[in-house]
Amino acid sequence: VTSHICSLAQEHCCRAVVKDRACGDGVWMARTQGTCERHFFTGSSWETQTSKICCDCCTLGLKTASLGLSCELPGLQLERQCSSTAKMCCEEPSSTKPTVGVVSTRPPETKSCKDTNCSQLCVGAGECTCHEGFKLKRDGVTCEDVNECQTGSHNCSSESVCVNTEGSFYCRFSCHPGFTLTDEITCKDIDECEFGIHNCEQNSVCINTAGSFHCQPKNLCGEGYTLDATGRCIDLDECLITKVCGNHVCVNVVGSYRCECRAGFSFNNVTGHCEDINECRHHARLLCSHACENTEGSYRCSCIPGFTLAHDGRNCDDINECLAGMHNCGDGQVCINTEGSFHCQRLVRCDPGYQLTDSNSCQDIDECVLGTHNCGANFVCINTPGSFHCNTVSCPRGYHLSADGTRCEDVDECQTSEMCGGHVCINLEGSFRCECRTGFMFNTISKLCEDINECTHYPGRLCAHKCENTEGSFRCSCSTGFKLARDGRDCEDVDECENKPCSQECTNVYGSYQCYCHRGYQLSDNDGITCEDINECALPGVCSHNCINAPGGFNCTCPPGGYTLSPDGRTCQDVDECAAETHTCSASEICFNLQGGHRCFNFECPTNFRQATSGSTGNASAVLRCVKSCRLLDLECSHNPTHIITFTVISLPTLQHLKEPAVIALLRTATAVKPANLPDKPDVNFEILDSDEQNSFDVIKDSQDGLIVGLICQVKPILGPKELMLNVVIKYVQLGAVYQQNIMNIHILVL
Repeated sequence: VTSHICSLAQEHCCRAVVKDRACGDGVWMARTQGTCERHFFTGSSWETQTSKICCDCCTLGLKTASLGLSCELPGLQLERQCSSTAKMCCEEPSSTKPTVGVVSTRPPETKSCKDTNCSQLCVGAGECTCHEGFKLKRDGVTCEDVNECQTGSHNCSSESVCVNTEGSFYCRFSCHPGFTLTDEITCKDIDECEFGIHNCEQNSVCINTAGSFHCQPKNLCGEGYTLDATGRCIDLDECLITKVCGNHVCVNVVGSYRCECRAGFSFNNVTGHCEDINECRHHARLLCSHACENTEGSYRCSCIPGFTLAHDGRNCDDINECLAGMHNCGDGQVCINTEGSFHCQRLVRCDPGYQLTDSNSCQDIDECVLGTHNCGANFVCINTPGSFHCNTVSCPRGYHLSADGTRCEDVDECQTSEMCGGHVCINLEGSFRCECRTGFMFNTISKLCEDINECTHYPGRLCAHKCENTEGSFRCSCSTGFKLARDGRDCEDVDECENKPCSQECTNVYGSYQCYCHRGYQLSDNDGITCEDINECALPGVCSHNCINAPGGFNCTCPPGGYTLSPDGRTCQDVDECAAETHTCSASEICFNLQGGHRCFNFECPTNFRQATSGSTGNASAVLRCVKSCRLLDLECSHNPTHIITFTVISLPTLQHLKEPAVIALLRTATAVKPANLPDKPDVNFEILDSDEQNSFDVIKDSQDGLIVGLICQVKPILGPKELMLNVVIKYVQLGAVYQQNIMNIHILVL
């Protein structure tokens, strides 16, 4: 057993190694050749399928890397091996594995692939190469198969046999002695005892073991026991012997075993087997009204000719050949049905006082019973053959006048009519009684055999689900989702999922089933079994821009240019061309990032000012700082209080809803807040020199960390798109005089 388990473990390990190698071949083909056709790969069908899948997934990763997209592949539902392969090729697009088994030979002269006639692959300047598992012939063009089994370059274990294939090989499992190979992958134990290929002597018993057998001396241990490895007698588990109880349940006991037989079988203590119960031998008259035929584990009732089996499967009903048209009576004859047959009788005519019966005989008309007599109120009608007469003597019920009209005689109701229907009629003095068939009971009031309704007499005891009364018996049925068991009374659950009623997943439940759908699908409200694709794009807020529905999922896309899909696969985030240096601004221009794009601005310092700093800060603003730089002896420039001129750009949303002034820029100074009791201390004032026509902006003087700052605020909404220029002056004042000022030129884009 241990050897067999090791063989199975080795098989699975080998298949895992072969699968990894096949996947590696696919990755190498995607990186070096850029083609994934299945015929380029070698090996068994599942190996080439694995190579092609990994090649396609690696191609996806290489394409993702070339587009600069995330290697996490957000939004794609990939199988685990495909996902890891694509991510590896995306993160290492230039990595390749060493070529194994590929031989290349450079032709003596430099040629292009157009000039060569390579049988498989051509690379570089007309260099022919072969797929893995092939080698180049001496002609430098044709590829031939490498026989790994002959060259010893295979990796088959000692328990496997190498089988060469075109371009590859595979290892066919070879079983240990005592086992035989089935379905090419499973080693099955050979039962030497069953096939008679053991060498046990006559005084020994052959005992089969996994991969072998051993001979056990007879009578060494008692029956039901066997020797263990230490020579002790231990209990023999007979239930491990194949089909010791046939199709019945085997229960091991110490020194023996017993068979728990199915319904319709009984255990034979002599033979030790479950034997069929011949119900017909023991209970034929109780089970079937005519003929009983024993079957394996049950029985079957049948009828003699002229009868048909009733619905209860036990009783036999007479076939009325006359009504069914199954007779052969000719013209002038009438068909007379009999019990189990029929006969033809010549049609006759009856005298007055008689009537023709169904049996084609003349029967006396009982005028007294029919009320067609003319006896008065004080007379009793006495029927006579062909007539009647009136008599003053009356008899009690169950009696009638004698032929001479002088006395009352008992009426034999059993002979005059079918008083008990199809049951046995017993005449009594002045009355009668019926002996009813099984399933009927006699009603002493109506004097009739009435059907016993077993379903109401024994509620819940006869049938597991539903009980339906029948004439003389009953019939069991089951609720929806169940089927009647072989005993005709119990109900078994029907596994509806075996018929695959659901379009995707099905789970059987007791008496019913439940359909389930894969992720991205939902169960149809119409039939409850069909899985319909969920249109995620119809839901609000799935994608920030555009949503494309796909079977079982969806994909989000962004506007072309200026946006990229974020790692969550749903949100479009702006591409900062200025920070990524992918803008189109010249060296003399300043880049300012916008949502979905950017702008280039060309700011120049005025006369007597030089550029101090410039650049872009991505989404914040573009800045040009100009510092005063006067020429020598230029007194007018020297006396100009303006020291610094700054150019910057700010973007604002159109028609922004403002509950209060919104700060759009902060002007910092290095001047401390002036105390009220020190009027000679320096102070800073802020003033807007130029704004829009609606005066949409204001500047507020404030302080932060003990220093004076200016807050440029938007106080009114602005309708865009529009471009505005806002000029703000920062004046440094001491003793009522401006000794220095700086100018801030703000270019405002309302988008």
